[in-house]
Amino acid sequence: MKLTINRILAVTLFGGMILSVFSSSSPAQQMKIGYVDVMRLKKEYKEYQEAEAKFEKEMAVWQAQADSMQSEMEKIQEKLQNPPITMREEALSKLREELLVKQNEYQMFVNEVMGPDGKAAKKEYELSKPLIDKINTVIKLIALKGNYAFILDSTAGTVLYADEKYDLTDKVLAELNK
Repeated sequence: MKLTINRILAVTLFGGMILSVFSSSSPAQQMKIGYVDVMRLKKEYKEYQEAEAKFEKEMAVWQAQADSMQSEMEKIQEKLQNPPITMREEALSKLREELLVKQNEYQMFVNEVMGPDGKAAKKEYELSKPLIDKINTVIKLIALKGNYAFILDSTAGTVLYADEKYDLTDKVLAELNK
């Protein structure tokens, strides 16, 4: 809730700042503002789609490993919950130890791969960083060519209203998909 209020306050202050600049500028000095729909860029930018597909393939492999490990743990748990009558306490104890080992291995795997600094996060960064840099370069190029003072991200929640004539997403996509 506090975050929402702070965001509204920031947007209101930013809007006020822009209005004051527009009202104090002569028509020849007025600022140009545009916006880009970053979510649409992600959906329609070919290289981004390819990188996302590559990432999803790797995630599927990691998920299959995690699922396999989980399946092994479930089989051991089932044996422990419904042990054969002939199973000795020594064998049950060994199964409990095996389950603990499997649980620790699983937890380590999940942290190593899917944790905040895990392989998945690093791979996603590795694949997306060059594309984000390219997108930012194209946006800057369009801003400089079109004399835009600001180009906003319409999906980040910082634009409460935007006239479609200021949407630069098509220009950015055209440049990116050349």
